[in-house]
Amino acid sequence: MTNDEGMTNCESQITKGVGDLMKVLVIGGTRYMGRVAVQRLLDRGDSVTVFSRGRTKPEWWEQVESIVGDRDDREGFVKALSGRTFDAVIDTQAFRKEDVEAADRALKGNVGRYLMVSTGSVYGDGKLDFLTHCPFRESDVDWTDLRYDYPEGESEYGVGKRHCEKWLIENSSLEYTIIRIPAAMGWDDPTNRMWWWVQRVLDGKGIMLPEDHRSPFRTLFSEDAADNWIRAIDSPAVANEVFHIATEEVLSPERWIGLMAEAAGVDCPITWVPGRVIEKQADLKGYTPPMTRSWPYIHDLSKAISGFGMKTTPAAVWIERTVAWYRNEYEGKDSSGYEDRVIEVDLATQWSEARNGLIGGF
Repeated sequence: MTNDEGMTNCESQITKGVGDLMKVLVIGGTRYMGRVAVQRLLDRGDSVTVFSRGRTKPEWWEQVESIVGDRDDREGFVKALSGRTFDAVIDTQAFRKEDVEAADRALKGNVGRYLMVSTGSVYGDGKLDFLTHCPFRESDVDWTDLRYDYPEGESEYGVGKRHCEKWLIENSSLEYTIIRIPAAMGWDDPTNRMWWWVQRVLDGKGIMLPEDHRSPFRTLFSEDAADNWIRAIDSPAVANEVFHIATEEVLSPERWIGLMAEAAGVDCPITWVPGRVIEKQADLKGYTPPMTRSWPYIHDLSKAISGFGMKTTPAAVWIERTVAWYRNEYEGKDSSGYEDRVIEVDLATQWSEARNGLIGGF
């Protein structure tokens, strides 16, 4: 399942022809998707430089050139990279317009392709009606009239990524590629979103879901994210474009939980409880299982498939690997809200009993 360093052996590797070794800069890259991307690049023989704070040193640390710095120190960032040449850059840490401005200043004239990792959160805050855009395309939003401000009530993360995209599209001197990804799932996820599900599946007590959160969705395996970033930087024809990458399979909450339960070898019943009932529980305020929604979240992937041959691992395969990693190797804290697990289970039981009693009365 995994090697000694915890890296998962992915069946589909990115391959290159003999003689096309690249010099690649990865900004960030020491955790999660970036960590995998660096390993993939090293595996195929590329020369890799990593710009990071140097606090995390993965198993490949001695095989890369490391530039230690703070991305928020933008003058220091520009100074550290100015004059350096790279065939490609993968930027996993651009969160504000000033970040991509600094990258452009530092790398202008010295890089073949600049890939910025963006997010599906750019569609949030009412920027897209998912009910009438299913699946939704990259072109379904337009930043022409977007202002560089942070409106009250909007997600700072989503706003910042919109600003990054707008600035690159309108001002970049670099050949750029913007890759929008959904919430990525996999081993070593620092957000622990996948662990929220796996921990509840493994304890055998079932999962409670809000009744109106039945909509289908796409997610993304962290290793597939890394592999497809590399496919994109290897493809000259996709410069100055925006792409979605996501798992090719559309998942329902039932299938999502079912695949994890199958991987774990356990039963995991789902109890659907009205959101209004859950909200009445003071200790469960804000109870929202990751990725569940009342509206469909389905990306149109045709542009990435035709543009650079996007491919993803079958969901059953990567979910099995990820469940095994959490079961056998994870040593972190409990998932979000797990301290109230007893309340979750009790509410699900009470609702099931009340519902069955009501049905029995008819």
